Amino acid sequence: MSNGEMEERIIDHLRRNGKDTALKICKALAVSRSVANKHLYDLEKSKRVKKNDGTPPIWDLMETPDDPRPVLKTDTVEKVSEIVRTGGKTGLKAHEIARDHGLTRKTVNKHLHSLMDKGEVLKTDSNQWTSTGHQDSQASGDVTVSDSVLSKCFDIIGKLGKGAYGCVYKAQHKYDGKMYAVKKVKLTGDADAEVKALAKLEHTNIVRYITCWPSSQDWESCQDTSDQSDSSIVFKGSYTETSDYDSPGMESLSISTESESPAKPSQKHRKESVDPSNPSTTYLFIQMEFCERGTLTTWIRNEKKEQRTIIEIDQIFHEIVSGVEYIHSQNLIHRDLKPDNILFGAEGKVKIGDFGLAATLTNPNGAAIYRTKGRGTRSYMSPEQELHSNYGAKTDIFPLGLIWFEMLWELSTVSEKAYLWPDLRIQKCPEGFCVKYPTEHKFIIMMLSPTPHVRPCATTIKENLDRFFSMNHMLCQKTI
Repeated sequence: MSNGEMEERIIDHLRRNGKDTALKICKALAVSRSVANKHLYDLEKSKRVKKNDGTPPIWDLMETPDDPRPVLKTDTVEKVSEIVRTGGKTGLKAHEIARDHGLTRKTVNKHLHSLMDKGEVLKTDSNQWTSTGHQDSQASGDVTVSDSVLSKCFDIIGKLGKGAYGCVYKAQHKYDGKMYAVKKVKLTGDADAEVKALAKLEHTNIVRYITCWPSSQDWESCQDTSDQSDSSIVFKGSYTETSDYDSPGMESLSISTESESPAKPSQKHRKESVDPSNPSTTYLFIQMEFCERGTLTTWIRNEKKEQRTIIEIDQIFHEIVSGVEYIHSQNLIHRDLKPDNILFGAEGKVKIGDFGLAATLTNPNGAAIYRTKGRGTRSYMSPEQELHSNYGAKTDIFPLGLIWFEMLWELSTVSEKAYLWPDLRIQKCPEGFCVKYPTEHKFIIMMLSPTPHVRPCATTIKENLDRFFSMNHMLCQKTI
């Protein structure tokens, strides 16, 4: 490996992980400490990195204050995309793009990784950036469908939720008469990953995937303001807790029914149109089973503490863990577990949904995969998911601990939860919890460990819960 390539790997590591010591850098890159130090000091001389005066020193990226090259604005990321698309099949390196186009290397790297998250560019093993061809195919219409499958085959009943990148509809199939949840997202790498994850999963505690199709037609339910007040469909997700890097989908794929009469579809409220700001926009529609009994968030909010039986809580949580165990067995992690994404099917069966952030655990060779840090819902994500890019299945265990606590302990107000949550995330439960729930407290404390390897895996949790729950059920029967 050339000096330039090693330096680019170090820069890439610091860009993804933030400040770090030479020891951690050499371990992450699988090189000797002397090699890492040599290149770090070379980069310091070229004013690309800097170190503090600590022992050991901590290294960080640096932009020289007198750098005359312009920094790209956010809305000019398309320029970098265009450069990569016209760079040929072999691709371009980040430093070549910066050098040839008068841009800072840090800015180029920032936008390249942003484009990679959208599925528009790829980085090869030789640090070359190439186009995935997504934009070209969209512009040429290769992947579009001439007629909207959604409008031909479904009657829209209501909009279940809307996010920054799409929305979810409750729709009735015109031929089989069944209700489905249909999710519409922009066709990107994230959408591809969600469909592949859903198609791979077949489990009683996972939202069932039916099919998907691409279309350039944006199909909306355009209920006017007067209709909204009478609609039976009210979305219950809360967006205030999510970060800027949340899933490119919804808070959930379910609804809460506020009245007994369903909203009827209206032909005059339907429209088909292309995004006026981007006529070549292609959408992906994902058809899934409809979970009619709402989300765990609704259950927690509506079921008062005294009405939640320990047997019911045990059963719900056991099904959640069973679903997570299966996800991990398929070499996947969910990365956005929270009450909004846990649904209840027709028979009250728990269904884990929203796989917009699902990712493979390891690559085909079994090696760890480095991910974009900070993606997910900050109030539920694990510390390593928030701060680092190399994490595994244990990242899903941390939110499970929070969810179990939330099911057991009533939080009367939003302010009460906001006050308690930071302490809970560092393993400090409220006074009285460990007395009332001694066994659950031990489980939850382990699941909320800041150190991933201390947390039990989903299979271990399930095995222990089987024994614990059977004892609970026996005690409940004796009491009766």
